[in-house]
Amino acid sequence: MNSLLFTCLLIGQTDAIPLEVVEARPLPALTKQFAQTDGWTGGDGAQSIRLSEERTLWLFADTWIGKIEEGKRVKSRMVNNTAAWQSLKKPEEPLQFFWGKSDKGADSLWKPAQKDEWYWPGDGAIVDGKLYFFCKVVRRREKGAPGFQFDWFQNDFLQVANPQDEPTGWKIERYRLSDDVGQPRLGVACAAEGDHLYAFGLFPEKQTKPFNSPLALARIEKKKLPRMECADWEYLSEDDKWSKEPAKLKVLFRDAPAEFTVTRVRGIPGFVATYTQFGLGGNIAVRHAMRPEGPWSKALVVYKCPETDKKIFQYGAKAHPELGQRDGQLILTYCRNIGALSEHVNRPEIYFPQGVEVQLRWKGK
Repeated sequence: MNSLLFTCLLIGQTDAIPLEVVEARPLPALTKQFAQTDGWTGGDGAQSIRLSEERTLWLFADTWIGKIEEGKRVKSRMVNNTAAWQSLKKPEEPLQFFWGKSDKGADSLWKPAQKDEWYWPGDGAIVDGKLYFFCKVVRRREKGAPGFQFDWFQNDFLQVANPQDEPTGWKIERYRLSDDVGQPRLGVACAAEGDHLYAFGLFPEKQTKPFNSPLALARIEKKKLPRMECADWEYLSEDDKWSKEPAKLKVLFRDAPAEFTVTRVRGIPGFVATYTQFGLGGNIAVRHAMRPEGPWSKALVVYKCPETDKKIFQYGAKAHPELGQRDGQLILTYCRNIGALSEHVNRPEIYFPQGVEVQLRWKGK
């Protein structure tokens, strides 16, 4: 890494890293929950949102529905989003998966209004009994390598009035966050804290480049969420003030991915961001801040994914704090992909979330 890039990555950060890694290892018990051979047989995204003291919700993006027989996918169909429930009282029990149905068979649970668009669900939170979550609005792009022929061009914000019901029966309202390509791409992570829901977002695509992916922050008052008005959001500016206009946005850090988590971790004050650095690759990192606004610490790599096959790429690391059982325990997942659909058929053991357990120690005051 050259000195200029290193300097750019440190802008807006504190020098201290108040966390250290005690141990990091694969978590086969969690990975096994996703290694299915009938029905739901693989997906990515793997965002979890605690619904209650007894249950957490998993949201997945592109998902295979069908069977795996003799090491290959058969009678299978890929849909763009699915969901699952996991018991928090007995987390070892099998997940209950949900997907939509259509005349063609398995289908996505949620769809935008336009037929040539689809949703990839992202982060969300329960506020006053309702679920609010973000969805990337995506369309096909012919250019690009296998696995990357898509265009994430908008973001929708969804409200679910009955999140304790099965996802197939949710009552949903939604609105598009913006049709302006100059707006930050909100919803890559979020956090409910105090009177606000905070939404982290990547800077507009024109303001990013390889190895420079700046992260912005917006917020909305919880009491205004039911109004479902885009104008209620405000944005953190360079002067650390909140503005109704997303101009001169403050950069929180510069190696942000398109999907990650900002959560509390038991026994650690403040917030921990868990992510795949720059969105792709084998390094899973964390950062720490006492508030969503930061300042955020330097990145600390907590886990290096063990895959040696260069055809497999890793991405989408996220924390699942509701699964932690002791102070400093960070339960996370990351996703794997192999690109071409033919490879998905012949190598079904690749495309499902991988569980990891990281034990952190707090070094701060």
